[in-house]
Amino acid sequence: MVQSKTMKMQLIKKLQAAELFNSSEHVVVALSGGFDSLHLATWLTDGSLPLTMQPKVSVIYINHQLRADAAEEEAFVREWLDQNKERFVHTAIQRIDWAEIPQHGIEEQARERRYVLLKQQALKWDTNIIVTAHHQDDQVETMLFKLLRGSQLQQLMGMPMRQIRDGLDLRRPFLGLSKAELPKLVEKPILKVIEDSSNYDQTYARNRLRQSIIPELKQINHKFAPHLLKTMDQLGTLLKLVEPILDAQVREIEMGTFDWQVIETDIQILVLQKWVNQQQEYEIKDQQLYQIIKLMQNPNVNRGSVQISHDLQAVRDKRQLTLQKVINQSVLIDNS
Repeated sequence: MVQSKTMKMQLIKKLQAAELFNSSEHVVVALSGGFDSLHLATWLTDGSLPLTMQPKVSVIYINHQLRADAAEEEAFVREWLDQNKERFVHTAIQRIDWAEIPQHGIEEQARERRYVLLKQQALKWDTNIIVTAHHQDDQVETMLFKLLRGSQLQQLMGMPMRQIRDGLDLRRPFLGLSKAELPKLVEKPILKVIEDSSNYDQTYARNRLRQSIIPELKQINHKFAPHLLKTMDQLGTLLKLVEPILDAQVREIEMGTFDWQVIETDIQILVLQKWVNQQQEYEIKDQQLYQIIKLMQNPNVNRGSVQISHDLQAVRDKRQLTLQKVINQSVLIDNS
């Protein structure tokens, strides 16, 4: 019990220092019906927070309609919300409607559609604050996944406790806690949760990391997770030391004075990544960064573009580089 109280106090102090919640805010919990999100929704509404930190809380559940047991999961969530409705200002259940189930990149597409529905519902409730139950185990998994995928250094830092993404203010209060510690946050045990059956399908890379690879690494060293997080924190500190230099070079990109011919490519990658992130764009591949550099270094090209996503491109106009929404899917190369 003492350990539980101590952990709660430490969490509150950390959230206070980060100014993550206050009593004037209205937040929306992204509920799945799983172990993590039920602990989040319960902890956030059971009086654990000081009054000065206690926000108004609403909940949204989104049915991806991709699994055979999706209807069963939604029924469980409906029952839970009905039993706990007095905790929340608003509750909502939404469904992702698929004209056709995608054969590739289904996880990414489902995640993007989920964020769209989260944003739409939050705005209807006059807020843009979304709270998710991501914890330390998720952080380790995310770091390893990005490392294996070949992400840039800034992306390897993991998920921040607070992040602005496409107009959403994302809050993650549990990042400093392991999954095993979550039950210590609530007064009454949460005995019934819904289990996502797809979490055990190891054809998905994240599931294989979660179910097989990370447990094996912990067998080699049971402190593997905190050691990884500490290493990433140290890398993050080093990045902060070079922030002023990167900021100055980002401003040069924006003014069209950045020297693409002299500065080393590895440094250009870091500067470009920061430039993109500052515009709240986080999904960019190494190949695209190198394409942008090649475009900007080409002495025979004054205008051109590199496709970043289906609706975004990096555009060169002489020495100026900008991110622009895609009007025309064709890539323009102009030697004038």
